[in-house]
Amino acid sequence: MKMECPWHSEALQYKAPGAAFRCSGCHELGFGVSYCCERCSYILHEECTNPVSHAIHPFFPKSYFEFYVTAPGHRTRYCDACGKDVGGFVYHCSQTRFDLHPCCLKLKGTISDEEGRVTLELCEKVPSKCAKCKHRNVVDGVKGWSYVSRDKKSCYHVLCFKELIAENWKRGYFSQQTNSIEMSGERDYSQIAVRNMEMVRTGGRSRTIRKYTKIAVVIFKLIFSAIFGNPISAITALVEALVTD
Repeated sequence: MKMECPWHSEALQYKAPGAAFRCSGCHELGFGVSYCCERCSYILHEECTNPVSHAIHPFFPKSYFEFYVTAPGHRTRYCDACGKDVGGFVYHCSQTRFDLHPCCLKLKGTISDEEGRVTLELCEKVPSKCAKCKHRNVVDGVKGWSYVSRDKKSCYHVLCFKELIAENWKRGYFSQQTNSIEMSGERDYSQIAVRNMEMVRTGGRSRTIRKYTKIAVVIFKLIFSAIFGNPISAITALVEALVTD
């Protein structure tokens, strides 16, 4: 199945990773590869451009998901992975009533940095509170998936990370006008990672603080990559700025 522009019935054209965009299909934020209409602003994530008609997921062994352009039924539905409302494209199981955003369906089960310093696993049930929101559930009654460190001491809700990036996007940290992702300043961007991942402790030796800073940056990059696609060189350089500062 390959999507086309609903307004002009034309094939969508490949667009290299660049400025942040709001997917016209699932309505979620995107940074990576996209496909857009040359005649209007219609744009889709790569996952939304080439959806599969049916899918399964190991967290829902009794569910058989079907792809829908619009969520079925008349009530508001939410993604059972991140907890956010479903605003457009969705994978829905008619038997179990579970729903997944296309991008959440494709989340990697395990992510690691090349040096093997940090490994995070996607978990349905969290062993501890989220480092960002300080809660186990994303909302009342909804646990929400999390990326969890191997030692089970650090958890990060997928929803909390999505909201973190969306908040900073609205503040103008990510330029929507250029072919690359621009920030208001390298140090500002790096501090988004450190401040929001709750990894750097105040006080203590500078060497210890630097160690946690590096870990924070690695975790930030890994989760960003898992949710939004591999970070392009601009992001990689900017997010590493604090480490080399």
